[in-house]
Amino acid sequence: MLVDSKKQKLSDQAVLMVAAQEAKSTQPASAIYASAVIEMKMKDAIPYREGNTIFVIHRVKDRLGTYRALNADTDKNFLENYYSFVQAAYHIGFDVLYTTFQDETVMNVFKAIFRSPPQKGMGFNPERLDQGFGVTLQLGPDRGVLQ
Repeated sequence: MLVDSKKQKLSDQAVLMVAAQEAKSTQPASAIYASAVIEMKMKDAIPYREGNTIFVIHRVKDRLGTYRALNADTDKNFLENYYSFVQAAYHIGFDVLYTTFQDETVMNVFKAIFRSPPQKGMGFNPERLDQGFGVTLQLGPDRGVLQ
């Protein structure tokens, strides 16, 4: 069950457990939880937590990365958490992030953010995949290759 982070902050472990249980995936919750725990411990993982949502970013190269959102927060808070995340990711050096997911309702989060983007130069490109969806996020103006 989702937990309103404005009323109760969950531990990281609890966020992962709830996110695994709430995921609309073909994988069992236990497998989703186990992969999230392993992913969070990876050397290149950059976790960012907002409310009861944990975002895990992996740098692919330069200012390009992939990420996964692990949510245990209410829908309203999840949207607010995403607003904070996209801004933070840009400020720590990412220009473009890519994610995949299976729950089509997550697309509504991207549509809401990009109706009223928190910074200039933001955009998103959704795509339908064989097993779900992919979204490329342009987080702000392109700053070029890292020096």
